[in-house]
Order: sequence, then C-alpha cells, then structure tokens
Amino acid sequence: MNAAAQAPWLVVDTGLRPADENMALDKALLQAMGDQAIPNIFRFLRFEESALVGYHQSPDQELNLDFCREEGIAVQRRLTGGGALIFDPTQIGWELVCHRDALPKGDMAAVSRQICLAAAAGLSKLGVNARFRPRNDIEVEGKKISGTGGIMDGDVLLFQGTVLVDLDIPRMLRVLRVPVEKLDAHAIASVADRVTSLRALLGEAPELSMVQEVLLEGFRLHLGLSFETGEMPEPVMALLPGMLIEIRDPEWLGVNNRARDGMPLRKASLRAPGGTLQAEILWDSFGNRVRQVHFSGDYFIQPRRAIVDMEAALRNVHLNDVDSILTELFVQQRIDGFGLQAEHFASVLRMAAEQP
Repeated sequence: MNAAAQAPWLVVDTGLRPADENMALDKALLQAMGDQAIPNIFRFLRFEESALVGYHQSPDQELNLDFCREEGIAVQRRLTGGGALIFDPTQIGWELVCHRDALPKGDMAAVSRQICLAAAAGLSKLGVNARFRPRNDIEVEGKKISGTGGIMDGDVLLFQGTVLVDLDIPRMLRVLRVPVEKLDAHAIASVADRVTSLRALLGEAPELSMVQEVLLEGFRLHLGLSFETGEMPEPVMALLPGMLIEIRDPEWLGVNNRARDGMPLRKASLRAPGGTLQAEILWDSFGNRVRQVHFSGDYFIQPRRAIVDMEAALRNVHLNDVDSILTELFVQQRIDGFGLQAEHFASVLRMAAEQP
C-alpha cells in the first residue's frame, strides 16, 4: 500500500434509508472516488425493508414480486453481483469504497479473502467463532452470517458486506421466489441449517453500534487501517440527486429483462465453481446460430463490462464458434470470474441451444 493508503479512512454511517437512496449513494461514491474528490470511505448502511437482486439478476426470476408489492417491500438492483438479498432494519450493511492501492495486492479473489478475514476477525470479538468461507462468505459454525461482494470501476473498488444481526426466515422465503407448497417447516429448518444470525448465536441481538465498532476493529487489526468518523463528503451529496434519477429509472431495475423478437427463446442454467450461471438465447435453429444471448445469475465477474462484451461478441454467431470467441475474450480482457471460466459460459449457452 502506498503512503496515501495509510491516511485515515473516513467512516460514514448513513443510517436507515430506502433501497434506492443506498444504491444511488453507491453510484455517487464510485464517481466521486474516481474523480479523486474524496478520501477512502468505510460506510455503514441500513435499509428499510427491501429485496435486492444482484447486478446480473432479474427481479422477475428471483423474487416474488406480488408479495413484495402487497407488503410494501422495495425492490432494487445492486451494483455488485451475487444473489438476491433480503434486508430489513435489523441488519447492518458495511462497505469499502477506495482506490485499489489502498488494500493489499492481488486479484479480486485475494482482495475478497483479506477483507472477509478482517470482517471475521471483528465479528469474533462479539464471542462468535467467525471464519472466512470461500468464495465470499463469513460463517459461524458452518452457517453463513455475512455475504460479501465487490466490483472494480477503473482503479476504484466498491466492496460490500452484510451482517445478519437478526433473521426472519419465513418472511425471507416468502420474498424469494420459493413455491408456496415448499414454505413449510422443513424448508424453514433447511435454511436455518445454512444461515444464522447474531441473535441466534448469542441469545440476543447486540447493539448495532457494537457490531459497527468490532467490524472497524477487525479492519484495524488485520489490514492495519486507521479511521476517523465524519459526514458524507459534499462531492458525493452533490452527485446524489442525479444518481437517484438513474436508480429510479425503470430501465435500471429491468436491465436484465429482454424483449422477445419472435424467435424461440431458450433457457438453461449451470452450477459451476464460481456460482450459478443462466443463459437465455434467441435461437436460429435453421442457421444453427445464436442471434442474441443474455447471461444472468448468482456470480461475480471482473471487469465490470465483461458480461456486456461477451453478449455483444456472441450476437449472430454460429454455435461452433462460441468456444473460441469466449476463450479469446477471456484472454484479451483478463476476465476474472471468481471460478467461472470461458468454458462455463460456452457450456450453458450450448445447453440452452439444445433445449427443445
């Protein structure tokens, strides 16, 4: 880390906000950091009840939108990848927005590991045995208590995490797109075997201020960061109104929905080491060609524009050319799929093409 990286990070607690404001603040922070207008930021954030899909996901596929509308649960799309998250005011979000050289060297997988180790070290000070679990989770006794994810925008890193202070599993299952017939005691017990909360572990929920304090201590101890508390810098707040307009535009939320143009739409899903990958293709069976492809799912990938470039490169191509196109693109752009490789994208596309 360079000398600038040793300067204190600004800790900002933006409190309880609607989902669209939190997402707009993320966009504003990224731009202000890219403009060299603000110091490195460690932000604490909380959400009014919300369902957040990952950057590469579609709300229609992941969420029970009728239930969300009935219950007044806001639906938004994150800037980061990964799966759908259910937030309520009992949970804490934390994020780092910084220049890449403010953290240890390495690829995104290595950076994720160091950040998760720091957060786990902090949570352990509450009396739980928190540990990093690859790819990007923090667990206690084998159960997930925090999920994380990040993106790079130029040389700016946005890395986010959550802490499940409390958890309403039945409501979470209602929000996620789980068939009603599966919302029984067995389904709830199955989730409880994989996910936990600080309340479940400690017998009561700790004060949110205490959780924030131990998280910062973990980053001090593990990464040697220093902090000073303050307000959100003015350059960020000046950008916020414009970013809110972008986030509230229906196109932002519906970006992963694709219009149909009369050709057969075929779908497939693949579980791979780097996550769950889905492909929708407009298929020309006569010419054995992919007219258009859309990748989505629960995964992380860098650079941020990799998916857009893959989709563009695969328009109107013969199925036999898919592997070579994707392999070349992975090499040219140095794509890091956190375990996802070019062959996984090619495989799920072929699976979609083979659908009846």
